[in-house]
Amino acid sequence: MKKIQIYEQALKEVFTYEETRDYSLDRIVEAMKLLWNPLKDIKVIHIAGTNGKGSTSRMIFSVLRQAWKKVGTYNQPHLKDIRERFLTDTWMISKQQFVDILNKLLELPLTFSYFEQTTLISFLFFQLKSVEYAIIEVGFWWLLDSTNVVNPEITCITSIGFDHTKILWDTLEEISFQKAGIIKSGIPIVYNHENTVIKNIAEERNAPIIFTDRKVQTNLLWEYQQRNAGLAWEICKYFCISEEDIKRWLQTVEHRGRLQYLENNLLIDGAHNRDGLQELKKYIDSIEQNFTDIYYCFSLKHDKSSKLITDTFGKDKKYILIEGHHELLEKTDTLKKEMYENKISDIEILTPEQIKKRQCREKNSLYIVFGSLYMIGDFYE
Repeated sequence: MKKIQIYEQALKEVFTYEETRDYSLDRIVEAMKLLWNPLKDIKVIHIAGTNGKGSTSRMIFSVLRQAWKKVGTYNQPHLKDIRERFLTDTWMISKQQFVDILNKLLELPLTFSYFEQTTLISFLFFQLKSVEYAIIEVGFWWLLDSTNVVNPEITCITSIGFDHTKILWDTLEEISFQKAGIIKSGIPIVYNHENTVIKNIAEERNAPIIFTDRKVQTNLLWEYQQRNAGLAWEICKYFCISEEDIKRWLQTVEHRGRLQYLENNLLIDGAHNRDGLQELKKYIDSIEQNFTDIYYCFSLKHDKSSKLITDTFGKDKKYILIEGHHELLEKTDTLKKEMYENKISDIEILTPEQIKKRQCREKNSLYIVFGSLYMIGDFYE
């Protein structure tokens, strides 16, 4: 039996299965039986959505942590360190804990995909830390997502929109059906947008609907975060946190990589799909008068197209393709060729380090960095 000795060896083992796309719940259901369901004594908050999952999760985490609850959160993707995905009220998983838990999984008579492994690591980590609440974010898939083996206390769908349409679904009805796969019989579902598919499935499963159009102030920028905060408000209220405390603690949310200024003229955002890019454009439109020039700096994963970006912001903008280090990022030469074919001519290719040096010199220019979070992590070094 394989046994991992050091953290670097554990990383190599996990990332071996990064591109595995064998979607099924069979293996993880069997694993949960063999592990005696590590979440059986934990109140699970299960969150799906095209955009806003991570922000809503961090808002709930912030409130519960400051209410002195033992809480953990499983988010993806990470910026720099895979351990960022596994967080509790005390800190993220240690390297030794990561190794020990992975070894426990390797003892099972099953072979897991990358996302199955990280999902099970989070479950065992939360059990190890004896958390009372676990905020579980749905990953790439939904109905057959590895996280969809949990028995939640409450579920939440943050938004419905188009994403990964090259390999997933291309109608909002099908996307809604897939996301509604997290709705469980008799378990409350929180959402904030009119959606007949979600409503009908909730009613079929006798899941109490908590619909909200509430917007709540938070320290995170822009109005869409106020809508996410409205969802977090309802979930925290469900767990008997006072409205006064929720209001106060939503002003102290820590969430890197989401409409965040690293400098006065360096703005970071994880926008990469249609809805996220349109929200980013609205924000830029509201501040563009403060800068003489605006540079749109991005990198994308393999399954994304630059056309969505140039269609959103316009062909006449100044674009910088970012030379990222992660293997899942599309090559800048490929993106540049694609943009030339789409009649975009003002294109540069720079590294994160080069962009930061230029932004330091050109204080009147705004550099907006967006796209894949795997690239955005490089700007935090």
